[in-house]
Amino acid sequence: MIFDVLKLFAKLFLIITVLITVFLYLLAIVLGPTLFYFTPQGLNTSMLHLQALPFWFFNITTFIPIGLDIGVIFFGLWIVFVVSFIAAWKLRENFHRVIRESIARPMEKLFSNCLFAMPIINSMTLIAVVAITSLQEVGGIPTGMPSLPGEPFLDFFDLSYSAVVEEVGFRVIPIGAFLIVYLFWTGKKLATFSWRQRLKLFVMAPLFPDRAKRMVGAKTVDEYGVRSGISLGEWGAVIFTSIIFGLAHFNPGVSWEIGKITSATVAGLVIGLSYLVYGAQASIIMHWFFNVYTDTYVLFSELYPIVTPFANTILTLTFILGILGWLAAATLGSLKLVRAIEKRGENKQNQATSSLPISPD
Repeated sequence: MIFDVLKLFAKLFLIITVLITVFLYLLAIVLGPTLFYFTPQGLNTSMLHLQALPFWFFNITTFIPIGLDIGVIFFGLWIVFVVSFIAAWKLRENFHRVIRESIARPMEKLFSNCLFAMPIINSMTLIAVVAITSLQEVGGIPTGMPSLPGEPFLDFFDLSYSAVVEEVGFRVIPIGAFLIVYLFWTGKKLATFSWRQRLKLFVMAPLFPDRAKRMVGAKTVDEYGVRSGISLGEWGAVIFTSIIFGLAHFNPGVSWEIGKITSATVAGLVIGLSYLVYGAQASIIMHWFFNVYTDTYVLFSELYPIVTPFANTILTLTFILGILGWLAAATLGSLKLVRAIEKRGENKQNQATSSLPISPD
């Protein structure tokens, strides 16, 4: 009885915290372009002209000729963020449906919606990155700092740009290409597909991997869970791209030092798995969280110091949610281990009892 009450309390706390965090996410999505286009500093930055922009594919950097103002490019980036949030809200299971049925659902079923899962995954990953960085710094392994222009709105633009471009270059293109080859090679239903269905599969594979796998009859995370729903090839692609993602951040003497490789690799692994489970919108939202979310409120507080306590509260809430997430994961893991040990002991006892000789009456 007490356990059920505690479980209900934990679920209510989780739902309320997720709702607050999602509201803050959506507020940041509105606040970012508002600051960029409706403040004097932001407006001046938006009118700067760029001839070319870098594009990263693994460790290869190329420059794409653009010839556009920063304000136009920023608008395009923010459209990507908005579309990603809409997709996260609606796909797989609608966010408001999950919230409406949340009390009656098992805890694990709440994470069927991407947007519900993102606050927990983001916060826990942040705590993991901070812990890794802190331990490395104590051991004398430096992390370094990002190489940014130093002007607040240019920094904001650079962080927004890298959140989109790095996901395309490190997740959508390489893992998506692997998925296209893998599904076209192993798809059980592919022989019956029309050319339109094949074209749809070609587009779906890099954008929504789990839905593409369902199309060809492969095991999906939605039906089989992470352990059985992700193939060895997919695990290999995620691990490989995560390592490359970590190495790509190593720029000694200029920005990131050797310690960044570890934390970026771990973050890349979580982002890559989120991409496989939920789709490209999840990886973009996660990268937006690390690059843009906090910086939006920091920029807001720099322009309007009166909101500094509000910005600090948001950062504190993120850390609290991440710590509670890890505590909950540790508690659930311990309970499962205890139950497994108890079950094993019961099985041994039953086997011993069944092997005893039966004495005649």
